[in-house]
Amino acid sequence: MKNSALLVRTALGPAIGGTLFYVAAHYLPPTPYWDGFLRVLPAGLLLLAIRPALPRGSWWWKSLVLGMLNMGLFTVFLLISAQRLPGGVAATLNSTSSLVAIAVASVVLKEKIRPHHYIACVVGVIGVALLVLRSSASLDAIGVLAGVGSASSMGIGSVLARKWGRPEGVHSLTTAGWTLLGAAVFLLPLAFLFEGAPPSFSGKELFGLAWAAFVVGALGFALFLSGVQRLPVSQSAPLPLMNPVTAAILGWVAVGERLTLPQLLGGVLVCAAIVLVANPNLLGRFFTKPEPETETETAATAATEPERAEVTAGATDGPKTAGSTS
Repeated sequence: MKNSALLVRTALGPAIGGTLFYVAAHYLPPTPYWDGFLRVLPAGLLLLAIRPALPRGSWWWKSLVLGMLNMGLFTVFLLISAQRLPGGVAATLNSTSSLVAIAVASVVLKEKIRPHHYIACVVGVIGVALLVLRSSASLDAIGVLAGVGSASSMGIGSVLARKWGRPEGVHSLTTAGWTLLGAAVFLLPLAFLFEGAPPSFSGKELFGLAWAAFVVGALGFALFLSGVQRLPVSQSAPLPLMNPVTAAILGWVAVGERLTLPQLLGGVLVCAAIVLVANPNLLGRFFTKPEPETETETAATAATEPERAEVTAGATDGPKTAGSTS
């Protein structure tokens, strides 16, 4: 499939993003709004230093909207849900952004969503639930609403990123930089409002911020946004499900967390969901009717019928002998 390489490259973005859970827990200070701002600002400036260009026309407000939805508002809702819900519940709610994305894409982009796309997203959400949910999980109404808000923000943001693409002649790194700086503009007043002046950071915390900004923010987000701008939403929507898979693997490798059988099954289901959207023929043939011939194909077929008849007749008569000509 021609999109397979792009799909794998795009999936690396959320996979890299999964390292942020470990970094946030062990290297970042407990100031999530400032952490978020200091993650997106240096990342955006770095990408613009590599591919410098200023937005033109409508791209000033589009960059703010994309930054707010994909990084800013998403971060705020995610923080609220994480504070009021067990981490597994918050992660599972956030994973439903894939379902939001394909539902919005069918309306906004008029993209044809087939049953196997929905199946892939549902399988992926179930996989995330197996990875992170615990039987002792409890629910809080505001936390649940915030979780739905984070999923909706990411889902709508990814659809708009696909709809708007990028300006002609502008590199994907540049648009990623605009988006990250748009998120920084959104997060800065919230950081002052809820956490006051910027905190001081130790050397360990500066390392965590550098990883969050340059590896997760610049590299990871640039890979993801570049793919989202080019892939159909039905293919890109399940890719953020790689985030909790990486987090679980890193917890096992770096912290020594034990992976249970349900967690392993969850990881397999998430990967299966991504493989399914990359190779729709695995299930698509059970749901997809053969496409009818177009008028051009029908006319071409009709035009070749006389030629086929002549060839068939010639083959039946066989070559004439010399005696038959006398």
